[in-house]
Amino acid sequence: MTNRPPLSIRAMHDQVASGQLDALELIQQAHTKLHQNQAKLQAFRAIGKPPLTPPQGLLAGISVSVKDLYAVTGFDTYAGSPLALEEFSQSGPLVRCLTDAGAHVCGKTHTVEFAFGGLGTNPHWPVPVNPFDSQQHRVPGGSSSGAPVSLWMGACQLALGTDTSGSVRVPAAFCGTFGLKTSAGRWPKQGIVPLSPSVDTAGLLALSAVDALWGFALLDPASQSQPMALIKQLSAPEKSMQGVRIGVITALFDACEGGIDSRVMAALGQLEAAGATLVDLDWPYLEATHELFLQGGLSALEFPAFIKAKQRQPWFEQLADNTKMRFAHLTDEDLAKAPQQIATKNALIQSFNQAAEALLATVDFAVCPTCPISAPPLAYVEANMEQYKERNFKALRNTHVANLQYLCAATLPCGLDDLGLPLGLQLMMGHGQDPALMGWSCAVENIIGDARQQYHLPPLLA
Repeated sequence: MTNRPPLSIRAMHDQVASGQLDALELIQQAHTKLHQNQAKLQAFRAIGKPPLTPPQGLLAGISVSVKDLYAVTGFDTYAGSPLALEEFSQSGPLVRCLTDAGAHVCGKTHTVEFAFGGLGTNPHWPVPVNPFDSQQHRVPGGSSSGAPVSLWMGACQLALGTDTSGSVRVPAAFCGTFGLKTSAGRWPKQGIVPLSPSVDTAGLLALSAVDALWGFALLDPASQSQPMALIKQLSAPEKSMQGVRIGVITALFDACEGGIDSRVMAALGQLEAAGATLVDLDWPYLEATHELFLQGGLSALEFPAFIKAKQRQPWFEQLADNTKMRFAHLTDEDLAKAPQQIATKNALIQSFNQAAEALLATVDFAVCPTCPISAPPLAYVEANMEQYKERNFKALRNTHVANLQYLCAATLPCGLDDLGLPLGLQLMMGHGQDPALMGWSCAVENIIGDARQQYHLPPLLA
């Protein structure tokens, strides 16, 4: 099979609708690519079977990979642990929405254990391989570690992930794909293993924002009844940048490595040349937000209530060290006080949000590098805990801001850094502005190019 960038969802949809392509044949081709590349890239924990009858609906012929935090009927859910969670056996509303529209679940992708980590490592399961380094195994980013890899494999066109501190955007940035973190509470979370219910969000990855738009339009409550109307509106060929004000979060360019800051500024220069105005922003509460993140956010208080429940004692006993370290120090007395501490921190986050929303009202959207670092080698972060912690915290340094300030955010591919590895441009908007964020993502992508245009294919797949 010839290695070439996968077709866009629009091209697949149009050709299936016109009878030029067969939906079942497209799904079978995706499965062939999945099996060709799985041994090399290790994206999937479990692989599904192609359907026997032609799918019907807007996504007929489209395959979707699903992070192994989501329950999917017919699949076990391990959440990156060594044991299956029997209560997560039936598809939740997000998965059902896509399959009802004709999408085929090709398999479940690997995740960091219970989504606790931004690098993509997991001692219980194989770590997916970042396809942009053909010389050594680099991490794919996490916790949705298999999601972007599955897209480049050609196994699917959409990937479902989750994002609590950056778990969609970090792997998307490390592996050169688009990634969306929705506003907290916007999409239902039934059927998804929880990490931190206060800030957990579902998200989408795709090789382009325009591809992701097809899934977004079906999943988002504002467009579910008429998804094609939003798709046609937001994927129009051009949206003028004349008069657009882009807020640049200057403090989040600090400490970037490998030329990441200059590559992001070059992309912003393209938007400026197209008519946009760049406005430096002094972003509110960055230090306080980062301090809350270093304290474990709300995950270190909310996850223990889930994992320490009596029926989940076997899962707790097998937790990896770098998962347990987040809350191992908490005593029973600490956990008894957790509800009040959670309420206090949520109130703090609301104050962060109010200040951020006020600043965002002065611009159309805000931007910064998605991650200030490149994907590190797996051997380096597995060598000792200190190296893991340092790279993990830095990988999530810019993404956790949106989670702990109740914003929506997306990342778009933004070229290659000094090591020849992908980097991302992060867009942030206010809570509930998800459709507008998708619109601006498509508009920016139209100028700077999507993953297929920027990379063609990663080295391991070329």
